[in-house]
Amino acid sequence: MSGIDAGPAERTVLASDGVVALVELREGEPEAILARCERTFDGDPDDRPIPLDVPRFWAGLVHLESGELLGTMSWRPVPHLAVLSGIGWNQGFHLLPEAQGRGLSGRGGRLLARHLFATTEVDRIQAVTAVDNVPARRGLDSAGFHLEGVLRGISRRGGESTDMVLYSLLRSDLEAIDRAVDGEREVLARRDGVVLARAIPGDRRAVAKASDGAFGLDRDDRLSPQTPRTPFRGAVLDAETGRLLGVVSWHAVGYGGTFGCSAWNIGIELVPDARGRGVGTTAQRLLVEHLFATTGLDRVEAGTDVDNVAELRALEKAGFRRDGVVRGAQVRDGRRRDMVLLGILRTDLDGGA
Repeated sequence: MSGIDAGPAERTVLASDGVVALVELREGEPEAILARCERTFDGDPDDRPIPLDVPRFWAGLVHLESGELLGTMSWRPVPHLAVLSGIGWNQGFHLLPEAQGRGLSGRGGRLLARHLFATTEVDRIQAVTAVDNVPARRGLDSAGFHLEGVLRGISRRGGESTDMVLYSLLRSDLEAIDRAVDGEREVLARRDGVVLARAIPGDRRAVAKASDGAFGLDRDDRLSPQTPRTPFRGAVLDAETGRLLGVVSWHAVGYGGTFGCSAWNIGIELVPDARGRGVGTTAQRLLVEHLFATTGLDRVEAGTDVDNVAELRALEKAGFRRDGVVRGAQVRDGRRRDMVLLGILRTDLDGGA
């Protein structure tokens, strides 16, 4: 392996993406780095013996251009079943205070995943973090990890039993991301110059960066009382150029405790110059048809600000019907705003009543 100047001497590089690198740490460095890191979301110390041996491996995260040591990455095996296919790697990371807020946890998480998939036969990597650790959750999302659910009472913090959220990334997930980066996106549907494809990490951020903020909701990092979930996402592409025009998302909502009482709720965000030419209508209609064709749910719904006339028209052209107004459903510009809820049923597409 190659070496880079990362501090007082060269270090062995485990993996690199051209911006940051995973490097071997020297004896005592993990403890020294952790002593400087913010530990707000760490669990309480617990030195009681456990009934199994769990080795832990360490690497440093280094900025290639400056040689700056940014923090630590670690991983350990988690045996879900007593066979290799039932074992996963659990990854963790701690960034130094000066390295936070720069998108490095997501970059480091994906880099460690590449290293582990390349050097071991384990097909699953997972990560757990505190439910209220918003920066860590954003980093895992940007690395391509999927939110699986809540692990109840798995940690103790401040003497209290606390929940943590579980994320995972499979070898097949990373392979799909790599294919998409190379131009081989998984196409879900296409029509009228618009392609609906499986989204990859970075699509949502790219569209949000290009957005003019029209009808954008106020940021709120407080933990929602809803069960945490990662929505499914699709990329809206120009069929001729492959340019990213926007992203769509969908997640399940429930109106009862059965499968039949569930529905898909969808959303869309387009870059400004993709609006006003039918892209939103086509993309949302394609998504509806895709969901009805690939799942058993019979209702798709969408909500938008009562003042968002363009999106209301796009949804109605896509076949949605107005269900009513949900008063004060969203917060924008510091004020509660009413939202129009629209829905489309499978029978609407079939021409039924």
